[in-house]
Amino acid sequence: MISRLFQPPKHDRWDDYFEPGEVLLWHGQPAPGIKNPLGTLFLSIFGVPFFAGGVAAATSAVASLTSGGVGIIMGLGLLAFSVPFLCVGAGMTIGSWLAAIYGHRFTRYALSNKRAYVANSFFRHSLQSYLIRPDDIITLIQGRHDDVKLKTVHERDSDGDKSTKSIGFDGITDGREVYAMIRKIQAEAS
Repeated sequence: MISRLFQPPKHDRWDDYFEPGEVLLWHGQPAPGIKNPLGTLFLSIFGVPFFAGGVAAATSAVASLTSGGVGIIMGLGLLAFSVPFLCVGAGMTIGSWLAAIYGHRFTRYALSNKRAYVANSFFRHSLQSYLIRPDDIITLIQGRHDDVKLKTVHERDSDGDKSTKSIGFDGITDGREVYAMIRKIQAEAS
């Protein structure tokens, strides 16, 4: 059983999830490194006022706590008020960089002769499998690291708004080879 904060299954465990007749063709994970440094920097800059406000409120709370009398009640209230700002600010400024740097450790990909698998494991383990059909539109996006998009999923949120999400192998180093394997699977299936 895979526990929290442990890496998803390695290639020797993929067979546990395969249907009879499936054969592992490829396995991998996102390449290490920050994929979107400008976006991460923007999120960090946006989080600085939250963090600074939380620090200022916590500092005022500690000063009020030491004054005694009614200041203790005001200090406790101000301290409780500062905690969400500290958490959100720290998450946006520091957490976004940690997620960008270490996020690749919690994702694994596999390709069999019938399906594509995406395994994620951070707080909980999840495994999604996507059947490769001959009529699926497969997209290769080349860059510093390649993305191979397998499916497009249309979802509705709680407000009823539609969103479109592309599913696939993101940030891999051998995207061209994986793309060729998927195209071969599609050709054999038709």
